[in-house]
Amino acid sequence: MYTISLVSGPVPAALLLCGGGALLWLIAGTRHHMLRTVTTVLIASAALTVTARILTEDVWNTWGAPLPLILYLWAWLAVAGVTLATLRTAQPGRARRRVAAVASGLACLLAAAGLVNLHFGEYPTLGALLGRSATPIEALQAPQPAETAAAAPAVAPTPVRESLWTPPSDMPATGRIVSAQIPGTLSKLPASDAYLYLPPAYQVQDRPDLPVLVLLHGLPGGSRDWVDSGQISTMMDSYAAAHKGLAPVVVMADASGNHAADPPLCLDSKYGNSGTYLSQDVPNWVKATLGAGTGGPRDWAVAGFSYGGTCATQLGVNYPQQYPSFLDISGEDQPTINGGRTALVSKYFNGDDSAFAQQNAVDVLKTRSFPDSAAIITVGADDSFYRPQGITVYNAAKAAGMDVQLQQVPGGHTWQAWRAGLQNNLDWLMSRAGTLS
Repeated sequence: MYTISLVSGPVPAALLLCGGGALLWLIAGTRHHMLRTVTTVLIASAALTVTARILTEDVWNTWGAPLPLILYLWAWLAVAGVTLATLRTAQPGRARRRVAAVASGLACLLAAAGLVNLHFGEYPTLGALLGRSATPIEALQAPQPAETAAAAPAVAPTPVRESLWTPPSDMPATGRIVSAQIPGTLSKLPASDAYLYLPPAYQVQDRPDLPVLVLLHGLPGGSRDWVDSGQISTMMDSYAAAHKGLAPVVVMADASGNHAADPPLCLDSKYGNSGTYLSQDVPNWVKATLGAGTGGPRDWAVAGFSYGGTCATQLGVNYPQQYPSFLDISGEDQPTINGGRTALVSKYFNGDDSAFAQQNAVDVLKTRSFPDSAAIITVGADDSFYRPQGITVYNAAKAAGMDVQLQQVPGGHTWQAWRAGLQNNLDWLMSRAGTLS
């Protein structure tokens, strides 16, 4: 049941038919003397929707970017349907007609919600909607095993190569998702929840040294988003099945400061040392606890979407020795809050623009060269707001001597584009680590 798709197949079509049919029934079934009221409701609902669009986008910047107009049409469907249903239930008549009116209002509301979800892909399955992952999530039993808690060996192991790797007969067919808390030993940030994907090759007794992908979420959001909405287990299991069980160890770390009211923006600032946490605390913990990523810098990459894509660029540029490879999926051209750069500098750096510029990736790219770094910037073809920002990052990275690619994927600022941005580049990530070379 939890694997039922909410973004393909019969569910979206059924929601649209039920919602549209319910709205038509609420309009057509209205008594003649109420038709003027119905017209007023439809017009008022449209006016309310337009007002909400102006306030949320032009005044408050609630979403951080303009939303497609089609989403406001679905919002109008919900407002009009619920309002008409409320009026119908207040009319005298048989109880079953009032029950039908309530059901019709709910159908309009569910249809609107389902169509919005169809656009963004936030809940691809019923399990994602209910917070029930299709893959069981276990608590990490650390250390994994005891000997991996020791310091990295003096001579770094050779990265595993697929052409030379022979999977043992007892290797499981699929990976595991485990949860853990990663402490802020150096950053002094509170320990944050993380989710880890451990591929099949990690689960054998004499496991090879596997590369590590630190994978970041957007805002609003959290470290579990790639598990539920991103379906990371399915993606990585499919990749591992085609590559002898080899895939990166994926560390879905928290980049929100434990859901702080003021997001840390993956910077070291007065709101916490998030840059240090993600560039030092997380890798140190992974090496010591999981025994992965011990072969050197090329074992490590960072990726993320939207806010997480901005973070990936920040980390790749500010910490190139830790993250010489990064994947920016639909990110911004710089960290931002409402009010823009001026407001951010004032709030996070006490008005010191130079302190921000020392960590802002696009500013850093103007002052340093990055011949040993590589990056891929992916942008949604229909993402009119974030696509130009991705192009700005690409141009800045290219000018700094970085091996950088710009890729366009179908879709807008949605999970469909974000999943494709990662899935399309798994071979690139593994090649950078030497696994496919």
